[in-house]
Parts: sequence; C-alpha cells; structure tokens
Amino acid sequence: MRRVAVLLLALGLAVLSGCSSPAPLAGGSARTEAVELDNGSGLLVGTLVVPELAPGERVPLAILMHGYQSFRDEPHLVRTAEQLQAAGIASLRMDFTGQGLSDGEVGSLGDMAVVELADSQIIYDYAAGLDFVDGISIVGYSLGGLVAAAFAGDHEVNALVLLAPAPTYGVYVPVLDSAAAFDGPVLILQGDSDDVVPMRVAEQYRDAFPRAELQVLEHENHNFTYGTPVEQFTVDFLTRHG
Repeated sequence: MRRVAVLLLALGLAVLSGCSSPAPLAGGSARTEAVELDNGSGLLVGTLVVPELAPGERVPLAILMHGYQSFRDEPHLVRTAEQLQAAGIASLRMDFTGQGLSDGEVGSLGDMAVVELADSQIIYDYAAGLDFVDGISIVGYSLGGLVAAAFAGDHEVNALVLLAPAPTYGVYVPVLDSAAAFDGPVLILQGDSDDVVPMRVAEQYRDAFPRAELQVLEHENHNFTYGTPVEQFTVDFLTRHG
C-alpha cells in the first residue's frame, strides 16, 4: 500500500530540497542556535537546542512540530526542549511555512497539512545530517501530530509523541494507514476536556499504530494549560525510546 506521504504529495505539492549545511558540533557546552532552512521559495526559521557534548559524542534528537496557525515557541514545546536538553537529548523546532518567522502564506487547515509534510522532509534531512545526531524522534502537537503520524511511516524514526493530534478527516483518512506502517513506540497524550479534538480521535490513532499507548489527561484542554506535566511525560518517554 502506498503510504500517505506519497498520496499527499501527489495532490500537487512536491517536496522541495535545499537547506543550509549542518555545522559540525564536535563537542562543547550546551547551546541554543538559530537555524534557517531553504525550502525553495523562502526560509524556514527555527531553533536547535543541543545538550553538553563530549568530543565525538552522539545523542538522540527530537523534532518538535507545532500546531496550526502557531509557531515553534508554543510554551509547552519550549519547555519540552529545555527538559530534553537537561536529559541529554537535542531538539529542533521549526516554524512551518507562513507561521512564526518563516516565509510564505498560511492556507486552510487541509492545505497546510500538505505544505507541512513537505517542510518536514527538509527539517528531517537537516537533522539527519547533523554529525552529533544518533537517531531521530518526532513530537507533534495538534496539526503537527497529524503531520508527524503521516511522515513517520515512510521514514526512519525512533519514536513518536502525539499531543492531541488533529483528526484524520477527508483526504487525510489515509494517515491511519501510514500509522499502521510505523512499528516504533508511540505515546499519545490527550486531554479529556479537549473541545477541539474529541477523545475518539486519539483512540483512532491508538488503534492504528501497532505499538501505541494512549494516556488520558484528566481536566486537560487542547492547549495543555490545566497544568498536567505533558513535557515530563514526553521527556520520560523519549528517554526510554528515543
């Protein structure tokens, strides 16, 4: 079965190549660096967070994907990056096309899923080219969760964390087929008071992945503002599996 990444790109958006060459990081103190990647029509802007590295040391990296009409500095993603760094895991979070500081226009929710899938390939290729990276995991929030689920089935990804992933409606129903092709560990965090994404959506994702666990968060909403430590759940999971 052709996976959803191929299907969505066939809708008319080719994956664009061309990103800045990764700078070698052969060791040194913990750091936070700005990143700019060329997607062929503009720049994607992001942040690379690296833990302290011994010379020649390689560590896991997590790509953090934000939600629709948002940006890379959603508070829970920033906190996740900080906690990952403290746990010895690097992270890369980018503003998708037209959002945050990245170039381009924001389209409809459905259109942006296709655009962000293409962006994800560029982001993944950059991360995979960093000389200190030993394995890549993805954390996707809301629409970023849908994109992460679609992307992982066709790529070498260690683990997935989906935070209130967006519904697989319409043309995105095949995302669940892509999920079935991903045999790595998956953690789904879903609030029981989420009025944007209903619980049944999280259950569909759980049932689609071969190795998924669903953690229901009492009283938590779509923006994770109730106070549940979703960042720590994410870091603990990636420490075990990333």
